[in-house]
Amino acid sequence: MSKIVDVEQRRLDLARATANVIARCGVAGASMREVAAEAGWTTGTLVHYFTNKQELLAFTLATSLEQRRSKRAERAALGLEDGLRAVLSVALPADDEGRLHWTVTVAFAAHAAADPELQRVQRDAYREFRSHLVVLLVDGTEMTLDEATTEAERLIALVDGIALQALFDPDTWPAARQYEALEAGLHGASSRARP
Repeated sequence: MSKIVDVEQRRLDLARATANVIARCGVAGASMREVAAEAGWTTGTLVHYFTNKQELLAFTLATSLEQRRSKRAERAALGLEDGLRAVLSVALPADDEGRLHWTVTVAFAAHAAADPELQRVQRDAYREFRSHLVVLLVDGTEMTLDEATTEAERLIALVDGIALQALFDPDTWPAARQYEALEAGLHGASSRARP
């Protein structure tokens, strides 16, 4: 009797293997052969799930971003200040998953300069994140849509700045310092919370 294969789970496993290879070798080093070896498969098996490296890379980035997004709804229900803190905290490289996500994101950002498909994935991810924050801000403050958009962009820039410093200088930017910097940056948004 043939074994039933969960195709989506296999694709997710390959995305994780790709992220691990990228963290170790960069995007250029993430060959189909290298990813297959990381996953414990043959290259022939890998091409049953992804026709080429480009498709595999785009799926890996989208999967990394979706893992971050998947927890937002429960955090948004916490109210403005706690919701913003929770949503933005998970975007920091304060744990192993966060560091892997940021390592992949930075590698893809460099690679995306010459790749319109990866540029689109990155752009859409930022737009979606900004929209999510705007909804939290409009619902929880007296801000207009324009004000909330500006504040969301400021908060994303804050998180990106903390994350990049923490990724490249983890000794100076341990998790506690990342959270402290985020807390200081949240003051502007929470000061306009609805009474």
